[in-house]
Amino acid sequence: MILSECLLIKISQILQNDDSCYQEESHDSCHNIIQAQHEWNGAIAAIQKLLSTMIDTETIDSQSKQGIIISSGTPIINDIRLVSQLETVVFSPPSKTKGALMPCEDNIAHHSITPSSFIDIPLDNQDILQEEQFCLVLTDKFACVIVKTENNTHTDQFYFSFTPEVIRKVWYLLKVRLMMNENQNHDYIQELVNKFSPYTPPYQIISQFTRYLLTALKQQELSQHSSNLPRRKKVKNPSISLKKTPLPPYPELELLQALTHEIRTPLTTIKTITKLLKRKAKLTSELNKHLEVIEQECTEQINRMELIFQAVELESKSNKKQQLELVNTCLENILNQSISHWKKQAQRRNIVLDIVVPKKLPHIVSEPKILSQALSGLMERFIRNLPRGGNFKVLILPVGNQLKLQFISESNHHNGSSKCLGKLLLFQPETGSLSLSNDVTKNLFHILGGKLTVKEKAYQGQVFTIFLPLNNHSSFYQKTKSI
Repeated sequence: MILSECLLIKISQILQNDDSCYQEESHDSCHNIIQAQHEWNGAIAAIQKLLSTMIDTETIDSQSKQGIIISSGTPIINDIRLVSQLETVVFSPPSKTKGALMPCEDNIAHHSITPSSFIDIPLDNQDILQEEQFCLVLTDKFACVIVKTENNTHTDQFYFSFTPEVIRKVWYLLKVRLMMNENQNHDYIQELVNKFSPYTPPYQIISQFTRYLLTALKQQELSQHSSNLPRRKKVKNPSISLKKTPLPPYPELELLQALTHEIRTPLTTIKTITKLLKRKAKLTSELNKHLEVIEQECTEQINRMELIFQAVELESKSNKKQQLELVNTCLENILNQSISHWKKQAQRRNIVLDIVVPKKLPHIVSEPKILSQALSGLMERFIRNLPRGGNFKVLILPVGNQLKLQFISESNHHNGSSKCLGKLLLFQPETGSLSLSNDVTKNLFHILGGKLTVKEKAYQGQVFTIFLPLNNHSSFYQKTKSI
């Protein structure tokens, strides 16, 4: 890759292209900005906690650094004991002075951190890296990178990765800036990076980082909650009757939001560790097979939690229809990416899955990412509710100016009925599966621009039919094929 090309790549793009990286995203921009900032702050706290357990702060040899931390905007470590043992490099905007780079005045006062404590690398006025916050940590025990950025839809996202290949690519982007800047510290920094070259860390370190991150997030939530209490007491009116005070439509909303985050984070860590193990040499075919099963199970659970989270977010909005931007969507691409995974799910339960689709699908109008999640959620629900050895069909065909997708069971026996958990979720006691309620699922497809109907048929159970609006500019061929 030539140097000029590197200047057009964000650090977040490198992490986005690696599916072992952790990422958080929400389609509620306001919530997302707060959530991403909380995760960024939590990750910094977790890194500092991790470093404090691995860096020898008692050594008096200040010339022998035990690691290097490269960040944007400001130094992220405010513990002077750690700072003295680590080389700190800061890529700063050209308009800021070194004094403005300090974390905060309290940290300066208490820890005596001065601009001379770090190496300052000014970025060019037009440098794309000014649009995101990042931190790269390299030690002899572990290496990681975290980044907070704004994506193309103007929502904030947070990522972190312990993958050596990702970290090397991130360093290369930063190295290009050093070279073009002709910084006098280039050789010294390169020497430190070589000394602490990233490698696959033990899984215990990644798990420990995740625990520290979750703890930091909980502390932030508790702090935010306690800071809101006085304000709530001021507006409380004891004369208001509870009978006249409307309850929120979904009392379990906050609990579900917290639970989905708590579940997704450790599962993402397990998935990351599994991918790292798969990349190691000399894995037996049997062990590799087990790792693939673990990875697939984690992916399914993460996707389920992500769908529940998205649906809960949308259900909490008073004007749901305006929460998503519906665009020209290629359903064929969604199916091509999903069908192989759906068939693997069915095979694990010895279920025959028959999908009949046109040879060429027209484009529809929807939101592609959430539509893909919603279809996968329905597919998983069908698969789990069928007995082993059962079979069902997915039929896709045009109906006027709409595309019809129908989930039809061809088995005369189904697992027991589901139980409602509040108004949002259904629980299947026989399989332990959790899914969105019918009402919430209908609302979700309505927000996606379509319509879902659910009918009960004798000896077939529920039949789900989805209607999605066609893009008027799409062409359509009526021949069909069975996949």
